[in-house]
Amino acid sequence: MSSSKSPLPTLTQSSTDAPPPSYSESLNAENPFTSHVSTVVDLHISPHLAVNHATNTIILIPSNISTLIASPASPLEKNLSSCAFPGETLVGFPSSHNPTVIRLLGPDNRLEFWQRAAVLRELSCQLCERLRAQGFNIASNLRETRLSQTPARISGSRDVDWKTVEPRALTDGEARVNVEKKEVCLRIENDMGLYETRTGRAIVVKELRVRIVPKTYQDFPQDSWQDGRYLKLDECV
Repeated sequence: MSSSKSPLPTLTQSSTDAPPPSYSESLNAENPFTSHVSTVVDLHISPHLAVNHATNTIILIPSNISTLIASPASPLEKNLSSCAFPGETLVGFPSSHNPTVIRLLGPDNRLEFWQRAAVLRELSCQLCERLRAQGFNIASNLRETRLSQTPARISGSRDVDWKTVEPRALTDGEARVNVEKKEVCLRIENDMGLYETRTGRAIVVKELRVRIVPKTYQDFPQDSWQDGRYLKLDECV
């Protein structure tokens, strides 16, 4: 007595007719925070990355860092502008680096989320991809550690030391992105008219880029020239 068996699936048969996920869908499936990071980049970071600056610095303050976020007069007035202190001054960031303070709101933007290594890496990757789309080559921001030999203190011996070498300077058409968690300071004036310093942890995004565009000397001020070339961006790093 023979028993019927179902035919084996062929190459043209499939258990489902659904197409394979796209690359972006695969990333979102593997990293559930990818979409949120992308939203923050679109809404809060990209608008402040001035193309006429070689260095842009974005300071993202997570929503639960109360020392760096002002309390609005009314909970109904809570927005990005009302969370800034009147007359606040950011300490430790030169104006030439175009620093911008962004206060993030909501439970999804707490420090516990943004300080995760995977989130910081995703933020850096997304910013690098946007720079590549603009035609930049991304340079490494890793510091190198090298061996160096110092003169002997005792005859017949040599001391071996490790030294850290900073990343090389960027050349034309290159960019570099650095994302890290660090302490930032604000100098504010309190209700008594006295100045005080407030500190808190934030996510600091530093973007460096260099693009040299040749132009005629007469079109631009003299301080925009270096060695007969006009710098479209205001400094080379």
